[in-house]
Amino acid sequence: MELIKALGRGPFNDNQAEKLSEALTGLDSGQLNWLSGYFSGLDQTSSLSEMIAATSTDVVKEIPKKLTVLFGSHTGNSEALALNLATLAKENRLEVEVFDMASFKTKELKKVDNLAVIVSTHGLGDPPIQAEDLYNYLHSKKAADLSHIKFSVLALGDSSYVDYCKTGKDFDVILEKLGAERIIERIDCDVDYEDNAAAWQLNFLNQIKQMTSSVVTIENASSDSLSPLQYSRKNLFEATILNKINLNGTGSSKETVHLELDLGGSGITYEPGDALGVYGTNASQLIDQVLTATNLSGEEMVTTHKGEKTLYEALTDDYELTPLTKVTLSKYAELADNGELKNTLKDNAAVVAYLSGRDILDLITEAPFEFSPDTLISILRKNTPRMYSIASAQEAVEEEVHLLVSVVRYNAFGRDREGHCSTTLADRLDVDDKVKIFVDKNTRFKLPKNPDTPIIMVGPGTGVAPFRSFMQHREVAEKKGLSWLFFGDRNFTTDFLYQTEWQQYLKEGILTKVDVAFSRDQTEKMYVQHRMLESGKELYNWLENGAHLYVCGDATQMAKDVDLALKQIIQQQGGVTIEKAEEYIKKLQLSNRYQADIY
Repeated sequence: MELIKALGRGPFNDNQAEKLSEALTGLDSGQLNWLSGYFSGLDQTSSLSEMIAATSTDVVKEIPKKLTVLFGSHTGNSEALALNLATLAKENRLEVEVFDMASFKTKELKKVDNLAVIVSTHGLGDPPIQAEDLYNYLHSKKAADLSHIKFSVLALGDSSYVDYCKTGKDFDVILEKLGAERIIERIDCDVDYEDNAAAWQLNFLNQIKQMTSSVVTIENASSDSLSPLQYSRKNLFEATILNKINLNGTGSSKETVHLELDLGGSGITYEPGDALGVYGTNASQLIDQVLTATNLSGEEMVTTHKGEKTLYEALTDDYELTPLTKVTLSKYAELADNGELKNTLKDNAAVVAYLSGRDILDLITEAPFEFSPDTLISILRKNTPRMYSIASAQEAVEEEVHLLVSVVRYNAFGRDREGHCSTTLADRLDVDDKVKIFVDKNTRFKLPKNPDTPIIMVGPGTGVAPFRSFMQHREVAEKKGLSWLFFGDRNFTTDFLYQTEWQQYLKEGILTKVDVAFSRDQTEKMYVQHRMLESGKELYNWLENGAHLYVCGDATQMAKDVDLALKQIIQQQGGVTIEKAEEYIKKLQLSNRYQADIY
């Protein structure tokens, strides 16, 4: 209020004087003369406080350029982050629009000023189906000059895959190549994305605000705001194991565990299609082997992302020893200055081959390095949740949640190995023990809103889990829309998961039709895609009559084979070219009639 103090407060109260001072501070004599004329020309019936408020807004507040948020999502996490960013922007008086990449017209890019891209990456490096058209356009010769755009990218992924956050990285590179100016650096988020995402949101929006004359600082972007649930990724619930059953019969080559967890008193809710995030622990035997290989006792105190504790405790709960990731391999190669590992990292195919079957013990045995306790944990991946498709409908089991878990055990390089989380559930936890969990809302794998809509479900092995929840939901709702299940596994007698339940659903009319494929029951292996091709005409008719198609399970082979079979069916039964069949499938995907939950 220095200017007002110098001239005297005059007829203004303190609040009015402060506003007037803020409005006039920094103006030169020419601007002040212009304002003098402006005031004298105003309607004399206007109050002076209204004039000051109007003038203050015009002079001090520059209208920020619009923020455009584009998201591409596999399970809904990118979408939730995009909506959260928009909410924060609006709370801070920024004009904002949010678009699913599938609905965004590329010609609208010319109208974009400030751009936020939030996009996930499929484990195999592919963009979400909703992001494909925009991704392809930007990488084509048709892409326009984007030098008028200021942007930043938030990339979501899973560092256990070699192509970690590839889609986000690709968007970041191509936008800059097309002339766009980066506002802040891209952030790559792992499965536990909340804190990094919140930091990116805060930094990004504050930079946007600083590009205008507004002085408001954004302070309410926090990871806690990303979930409305009392229990969430940031506030895990410890669920008691009520029941644990190996569903495979005697003599099976597989081990598939059905678990029932108690949610009593948590207030946690979920829907068919959602997933459950579960935290595992490292096996004591593997921890001991790593400590021996590094000449550490485990009693050393270390500072972790969860506070100070012994190295042994940190290796048990806070970090992963398996599987080995590209991120860890890169850190180790630099730390040890190992030329051979650095050469491996130059070729993605070589990286995939090296990582396959290996864990941290293999790495430190094959390329020895003298670790301090803190250096050891600095190269390790934080303990991240494993996502399991929920195998129950809450309407049917109330305060419980059911899982179907394939237990991973294998031998590689002369040593027995095991899955980090699956063997935690199978071996290290029993009935009455507690497991740390949270619900992951999958908005991209949901039953049709109309319960009478036909559904086709393709779920070999543990991929059948969400379809059990679908059937439970329809049973409780007493809805009997047509439903068709394709299930596959190794042997009929030992591996027909939930067999009696499917038979009961058929009997009740909840399930209309089941086709099964047991690969090891005959000389020539039979898989779900073969059953689909056998029933191609009927399957095509279902699709033509509005059926929704769901695929759940293995991404590396099964999902690709199913997609290829579907193209062949559409091509043959529809009498169209392969290009038209691919277009047909794309329309199914974009209209949410072809949904995949693959891993």
